[in-house]
Amino acid sequence: MRKILSNYRFSIILLLGVVLGAIAGFAMGPKAESLRPIADVFLNLVFCLIVPIVFVSIASSIANMENVGKLRKILLIFLVVVIASGVITSILALATTSIFSPTNGETITIGNNNEEIESSLNIVNMLTVSDFSMLLSKDNMLPLIIFSIMFGIGVSLLGNKATQVKVLLNNVTEVLMKMVEMVMKLAPLGIACYFASMIGQMGGQVVSSIARISLIYVVFCILFFVLTSTLYTYWGGGFEGVKAYWRNITLPMTTAMGTCSSTACIPVNLLASEKMGIPKYICDIVIPLGGNTHKNGVVSVQIMKIAFLFAVFERSFGMKEMLVAIFVAVISGIIVGTIPSGGFIGEMFICTALGFPTEAIPIIVIMGTLTDPFCTMVNVTSDPAISMVITRLVEGKNWLKEKLAKKVTLTNPGEEQIPYEY
Repeated sequence: MRKILSNYRFSIILLLGVVLGAIAGFAMGPKAESLRPIADVFLNLVFCLIVPIVFVSIASSIANMENVGKLRKILLIFLVVVIASGVITSILALATTSIFSPTNGETITIGNNNEEIESSLNIVNMLTVSDFSMLLSKDNMLPLIIFSIMFGIGVSLLGNKATQVKVLLNNVTEVLMKMVEMVMKLAPLGIACYFASMIGQMGGQVVSSIARISLIYVVFCILFFVLTSTLYTYWGGGFEGVKAYWRNITLPMTTAMGTCSSTACIPVNLLASEKMGIPKYICDIVIPLGGNTHKNGVVSVQIMKIAFLFAVFERSFGMKEMLVAIFVAVISGIIVGTIPSGGFIGEMFICTALGFPTEAIPIIVIMGTLTDPFCTMVNVTSDPAISMVITRLVEGKNWLKEKLAKKVTLTNPGEEQIPYEY
């Protein structure tokens, strides 16, 4: 029992912070907004680490890869996994809304369903920026990731000429991870204040129809998280993979629910993935990429929002509309923002692609705010799971068993060792 408490002490403290924050939010109501500055200090410290961590971790991992062909394989597999898991998630969410009516027959009269809406999506701006300084922002994560990959490949292709650059990247990575450990000591307080502020502001805005679809989504998230994570990790690493995943996923899960930011969870997800035994060169690529482009929580909530709008506007939701919904959801999972309340572009995407009036946006924004903790939790926790799947496809079926066997063989009897948390 003492060992269990020791292993999960910090995660338990985080969970207590979430619960106490929720209680404070309900008790204080709008006055809980006074706690927001404390939460903002914690979040700002985390966000200041995001850009250098994403750049250094991706560039360092790629630069140290001797086999560029293996990098190409990892990226191609990642792309296939993101699309495939997004489609599967969409189908499961559609099935859920087919079984449980999103609105239970309630309708809303608002705006004009025939309103012409011009698309605001810009592929060029989504993938690139016009100036280097614009890369130094968490608002331009995809361009930053593309730049980091190119930089890492450039260093790798130079070979021995870039040895000092590789050493510098490795050392900076270690420094940034130490900084993450320092900042995370403030996590329980910061998360508690964030939850209190959010619930204090949103508590009186819940209407029955939005509450119903939000509840359906929360239950869906919990079941989806448990089932898919177990299946992915079992296929990726066997029983040892499942054990390693559930032993170490609590910290990313609670951080995700407390910060409502996939980006903010990249540092703790990297730490957890390494403790799971996932090779560093894989998790250093997949976790930052996944934090920004592999978001099954967003995919599923977009499907729920679309089904909800079709129901309240009493529009037919046939096979053609479902296929469009799947496309919109999967693309949204890749392009929407990864900071709290950063999914506004996803709401615009729904309206522009499916012809809903812009007046519908506040309705689904409220739903998105209510479900954000669970949405982010699914986003974040699925990344280590698919990392195990990718590791199996890259290194073979028995990668984790071989790693454990090698670790035991290399251990010196008289040497103190810090084991992975399996």
